[in-house]
Amino acid sequence: MSNASSKAPVAAGSAVAAPQPAKRQAPAWGVFAAVVVILICFVALPTAAQIVVSAIPSVLGWGSVRADQWVQHSDLANFLYVALAEALTSGFLFWFIRRRHGSFRRVVALRKPRWSDAGYAFLGALSYILLFIVVVQVVSAILPLDTTKEQAIGFDKHSTGLGLLLPFISLAILPPIVEEMVFRGFFYGTLRARNIRMGTSILVTSLVFGSLHLFGSGDGSLLWIAFVDTFVLSLILCYVREKTGSIVATIMIHALKNGFVFLNLFILGAR
Repeated sequence: MSNASSKAPVAAGSAVAAPQPAKRQAPAWGVFAAVVVILICFVALPTAAQIVVSAIPSVLGWGSVRADQWVQHSDLANFLYVALAEALTSGFLFWFIRRRHGSFRRVVALRKPRWSDAGYAFLGALSYILLFIVVVQVVSAILPLDTTKEQAIGFDKHSTGLGLLLPFISLAILPPIVEEMVFRGFFYGTLRARNIRMGTSILVTSLVFGSLHLFGSGDGSLLWIAFVDTFVLSLILCYVREKTGSIVATIMIHALKNGFVFLNLFILGAR
């Protein structure tokens, strides 16, 4: 017997159900696991990288004076630390995602660049600058905020020529790529895939991102201006990530922002 109901034509004027939008595919990990990954990536692995780089003088048999000079004042040592920390972070993130049978590129929202990404990057960078100015003014009017305190970067600000290459890569290239994969790609994507509202996901991601930049001062004190800076930056980056469905434009914005910091510290500020 034929299935009449499946073959019957739709009557004229009858309502046809509209196609439903595709739901986000929930990852094989929860929000708590994602937070643990963040802590491993930005607390445990940088510590491991620091231990490895600090051990190089001992392996090479250097004396204490040369070893201290290497650890505290060497641009090469600081570059190796950044490069190793970022390599460990991206490697661990890749292992975690693949271990749970996820697609790394899909989870971190990587795709081929589009011309529209450049437009989003320009507007995003401009929005960040304007919003940061406003937020700093508002916060400074309410709370004491030291805007002159700088983050310890570990590089000689008076470097010239090829000596500028190491700090440029360490500031404007590596962190924007890796931090966007981890925060706007993996972490923000996990929150959204777990059906957490966009506003809440943006706020949580930005609070975590800003909090991890609180500890970047050279004297051990909390660097609140860095928290405000990175919190505001993350608000813009998460919004762009949401609108584009990718971290390509957010990497560009992050690189532009860090590139400006590099220009200010090593080119303009060194004069």
